[in-house]
Amino acid sequence: MMGCDAMPSPFIYPSRSPNAELKDPIAKSLQSGKSTYLQQICLIIILAQIGCYVPANFSTIRVVDRIFTRMGTMDNLESNSSTFMTEMKETAFIMQNVSQRSLIVMDELGRATSSSDGFAIAWSCCEHLLSLKAYTIFATHMENLSELTTIYPNVKVVHFYVDIRNSRLDFKFQLTDGQRHVAHYGLLLAEVAGLPSSVVETAKSITARITAKEVQRMEVNCTQYTQPQMAYHVAQRLLCLKYSSQDEDSVRQALQSLKESYIDRRL
Repeated sequence: MMGCDAMPSPFIYPSRSPNAELKDPIAKSLQSGKSTYLQQICLIIILAQIGCYVPANFSTIRVVDRIFTRMGTMDNLESNSSTFMTEMKETAFIMQNVSQRSLIVMDELGRATSSSDGFAIAWSCCEHLLSLKAYTIFATHMENLSELTTIYPNVKVVHFYVDIRNSRLDFKFQLTDGQRHVAHYGLLLAEVAGLPSSVVETAKSITARITAKEVQRMEVNCTQYTQPQMAYHVAQRLLCLKYSSQDEDSVRQALQSLKESYIDRRL
């Protein structure tokens, strides 16, 4: 577009076989652009599928039969449904109609009820979608959902990078691999919004006590399941090489590179 600055986004939507599934939970970072990113994905898929250009230097985009979205939080007075009931009805519709060729985009599932129930619903829905082998992009503030990567090697976690210096937030709007734990991120944003400092400080002391043990447990789990994940990635690379059309020397070089990456734990 002429006359305006655009932030390039490393949008990755790989073309995969019907029997493969990938789930991308987009973790954390309030006000960082997650919802905009999800809408961008849907628009790009539609543009590509009707034969239009897409805003990318290069893209590999699979054909989908349907796009299902679960975004926003609002009640529905016409159907006498609360915010949570509306959320569950929309989620149920997705679960009942999704196929392996569908794209599912979900933003903040489970936040309209208690923390424990919301987390349980979000986790079980993730596992159900994984069993259906459907490509799903899932935005959440629930850090514990990133533990899905310790059980399912075909789950990938990304986050929007936010630079924090001297308790100030600088939103970069850049998608980055992996999870980033930022202590009191929501409280920092609440302070920026004008919440009294005394209230914020009290909240910080409360949440620090609650999350200390949980963060430690997550780190132990991630360490425990690193080896199965690496084995899965090696198997993926080997299958790609098996069916590739490269010459023998190129395959040998790729195998050597794979070996070195495995030894250095860079997979």
